[in-house]
Amino acid sequence: MEFEKLVVDNKAEFENALDNFCPDIILSDHSLPAFNSEKALQIAKEKLPHIPFILVTATVSEEFAVNVLKQGASDYILKTNIQRLPSSVTAALDKAKIVEEKLLTEIQLKYSHQQIRNLASHLQNIREEERSAMAREVHDELGQQLTAIKLDISWLTLKCVNADPDIIKKLQDMEKLITISLKTVKKIVTELHPAILDKLGIKDAICWQSHEFEKRTGIKIDISLVHGPIPVDSKTALALFRIYQESLTNIMKHANASMVKCSLNKTETELILQIEDDGDGFDENAGGYKQSLGLLGMKERAVVLGGELEIKSSPGKGTKIIVSMPF
Repeated sequence: MEFEKLVVDNKAEFENALDNFCPDIILSDHSLPAFNSEKALQIAKEKLPHIPFILVTATVSEEFAVNVLKQGASDYILKTNIQRLPSSVTAALDKAKIVEEKLLTEIQLKYSHQQIRNLASHLQNIREEERSAMAREVHDELGQQLTAIKLDISWLTLKCVNADPDIIKKLQDMEKLITISLKTVKKIVTELHPAILDKLGIKDAICWQSHEFEKRTGIKIDISLVHGPIPVDSKTALALFRIYQESLTNIMKHANASMVKCSLNKTETELILQIEDDGDGFDENAGGYKQSLGLLGMKERAVVLGGELEIKSSPGKGTKIIVSMPF
């Protein structure tokens, strides 16, 4: 067994060796002047927690040796049985290598997860920017063109007062169709990017979305919002709004609910949004729900901004979604 060694016999030299010699393994006698193996193990675990530490001594009781093992030592060898040292060193080094590889794998996995999360956040931002740009385009171009056509039809209607009744009726029908189209354009623009969120903030946006949901589904929403202004940045406000939209969509599609409760509160550091329904609920441990893209997307919106999303549900007892976002 080829190796390089550094022998020390006091605390200062030992700490210096851990910092500069960088050992692969530490062999320690127990009794040293003003120093012992227990203190050495404590220092080693603080500085280099994954380096194997073997107690090699003839001066400690078996009870003490067992206690040292509980504190993190890899092994202990009695000097009367010193022939066991090489195999103990080899085993400790092999185990340390496995631990190191595992830690490296975990670091790489965390890095990969963070990269994926960063990519998801980037794609989310791009998507919202594209939706906002599309909303402006539809509003400015299509909206203006439809408005111009409606004005032209109104002008034609005035000019055709004495025309054939069928022609007047057709012009009136065309004007009604244009009016419906303008309403559709307004709805599309609002769904692509809610202007109310930019102009009035998250509280008014939640109220507006709740009102639209009630009109569309007939399901009553009981809203409780924190008093006063909410100092929240645009990305957090948009994430909360999209999570609320997705929650209402899930309630409409799957919950069979008759009532929804929504509350928005704040602490000194967090905004807390809660959405609760009295619907069918579901089994939280069911695999299908854990893999739901809608739920995963909601969680990811919260996590990428440093928040958390918790889902509580059980069959027949409705569903509660709790979103905590820092601000």
